[in-house]
Amino acid sequence: MARTYPVKKGVSIEPPELLARTKESAGNGELREGHVYCTLPGIKSIEIYREGKNLAVNTENDAGNPDPLKTIRLFNDLIEKLTGYTSKERKKKFSQL
Repeated sequence: MARTYPVKKGVSIEPPELLARTKESAGNGELREGHVYCTLPGIKSIEIYREGKNLAVNTENDAGNPDPLKTIRLFNDLIEKLTGYTSKERKKKFSQL
C-alpha cells in the first residue's frame, strides 16, 4: 500500500522533475511508465508516482539494514526534496487530518 504525501504549492510532481530530484538526492533513479524507481541504503526499492495532487510512495525495506537512523534521515531528505515539506511540516499536516 502506498503512502501519500501532500505537495507544497508550486512544486512540480511531473515524472521528469521527480526523476531529476530523485537522482540528485538518492544518487540513482529510473523512470518506467510514469513511475520513478530508486534505492537508498536500507531500502531495497522505492516507487514514487503522482496520485492526483499528492505524491504516492511505495517502499520495500531491507531486513539486514545495519543503520536504520541513517536510512530514515536519507528517506526524509528525499521526500522533502520531492514534496517541499520538511518531516516536521508533514507530521503537522498528517495530524490535522
